[in-house]
Amino acid sequence: MFAWILILIPWLALLSLILHDATKEDSAGSAISIAARNFKALIGWTIPKARRLWAFSHRVPRKSASKPAVKIMAATAISSSSIRQGEPGAIKQAPASSPQNPPKKKWWRRDHRVPVAIPELELAISEAVRKAAPGCEDLVGVIVRHTPPKSNLDPNWAVHGVRFGKADRKMVNEALTGVVERMKKEFLLSDD
Repeated sequence: MFAWILILIPWLALLSLILHDATKEDSAGSAISIAARNFKALIGWTIPKARRLWAFSHRVPRKSASKPAVKIMAATAISSSSIRQGEPGAIKQAPASSPQNPPKKKWWRRDHRVPVAIPELELAISEAVRKAAPGCEDLVGVIVRHTPPKSNLDPNWAVHGVRFGKADRKMVNEALTGVVERMKKEFLLSDD
């Protein structure tokens, strides 16, 4: 490939010299000088557009009053580990971000997904599926596990199992598919 590039460069130089000599007597200038002016105009037009596009895509989103913040409410529930151990316990709710304590933003991260703990995510998915379709009200819950993402934008969690209870399995599976796809774009498992 490199050899072909080395062969092509002298041929292009030779053709541009021939074209320049053949058209240097024209009133608008030679074909090479016209092409250079057009190329300069194209670059002058493209750079401001690219800067505006870059600034628009890297703009920090502002908090607006019209868009409510996503909150996951943790109901009084018993985690699966405390059921196995026979200890009553409640899900620990993550500290809410406030104007005095905003979440730490990293400049290299463009991921706008909200970090949540596994029990909160399980509860949010279960509640969303229960409300999604009739016949899903008796769903007991879902089991979420951490999975290593294949890329930076992939989710770091997956539904490992479903506790159907007396709910209709077909309806729950259909509702669960849509809910999980939506929540994979909205939520990310937190590091703790």
